Amino acid sequence: MATTTLHARIDTDLKNAAESIFAQLNLSPTDAIKLFYKQVELQGGLPFELKVPAKVQAEQKLFAEIECGAKSAEDSGWMSISESKRSLGL
Repeated sequence: MATTTLHARIDTDLKNAAESIFAQLNLSPTDAIKLFYKQVELQGGLPFELKVPAKVQAEQKLFAEIECGAKSAEDSGWMSISESKRSLGL
């Protein structure tokens, strides 16, 4: 079987943390990469689900609600924050 070389740039802290775990599993980084690639091949995609973390989803929802509330207030004739500051001399 022919082999090829793979070059990748990765954050040093992430690399060290992952390699520490690989060592506990008695895997070299090369073995871990081979396992990952094999699972991608076998599953026809990534061997895990990709999703936005719950904290990020909550933040996005909060910002959307704040934006919606601000728009609603302005549509109702309320002053925008910048207009309020201006009227108060801030």
